[in-house]
Amino acid sequence: MMNRDKVSHANSSPTYVIGSGWWCSDEADTQINPKRKKLGSDEQRKVEFFQIWLNNIQNYTSPASIVVVDSASPIKPDAELRAQTAWIELPFNARHATDHIGQWSGWVRSVLMSGQYALTTEADYFVYVEQDCLLKGERIIERCLEKMTTGLMFGAGEGTPQPLQQSFFIVDRARLSAFMKNLSDIQAPDSEMSPEWKFVFATWRPLVLCANLGLLKRKKNRARVARMAQRFFFDELPMAGGRTRPVPFDAKHYYFQHGSKDEIARHLEATRG
Repeated sequence: MMNRDKVSHANSSPTYVIGSGWWCSDEADTQINPKRKKLGSDEQRKVEFFQIWLNNIQNYTSPASIVVVDSASPIKPDAELRAQTAWIELPFNARHATDHIGQWSGWVRSVLMSGQYALTTEADYFVYVEQDCLLKGERIIERCLEKMTTGLMFGAGEGTPQPLQQSFFIVDRARLSAFMKNLSDIQAPDSEMSPEWKFVFATWRPLVLCANLGLLKRKKNRARVARMAQRFFFDELPMAGGRTRPVPFDAKHYYFQHGSKDEIARHLEATRG
């Protein structure tokens, strides 16, 4: 565990890898992931949305690499767009956390794979931006890093059914290896323990051990752990966004996911140069 002193690096301009996942299909999502609650517009699930997402990343961030983990998607962006990323293809679609194949959902696999890429390329930070998540604001990553004190930064869970949000998050290299090990060592599959709670427990090794012993199943125990983790083990992103509404389109910096058709259009208008 790191202390609350501000994390710093020798380089004045820290490097970071942006990771994400990819899945797109013409088949209805209710057929592929029948237990998943459908959120946001169908526009964000179409292959054309990748161009919007990639342009958004390139406009507001300066990553050393963009890593996209493809869960054997039947529909892929054009080759010239994929060539602008490190495109990694998994051999199967593990599906959504509510009804997945194997130990982890496709989303968690994309985190573990792209996080490992960031670790092995010795980037100062690993940044994850989900495939339906859009950002606004010059130097948005650097602004977050200025506020980081613990080496882990997630979205605030307030206004959502979960203790934190994961569509946009940042991990310092000094904590990345331990965080990913903690995440992968949690024995419960994603369908039994949500990835959001796994993130909370992965912030401190003793919480992983408690989770594996079944000591964190009660809501009261989890609530206490979440408060402790928010105070000592991770920071919250210094901006509103994610799944919370309304989206602050007039703000200098924000992020959001599960956008409606109108919200996506308003974002494109707000970010038009």
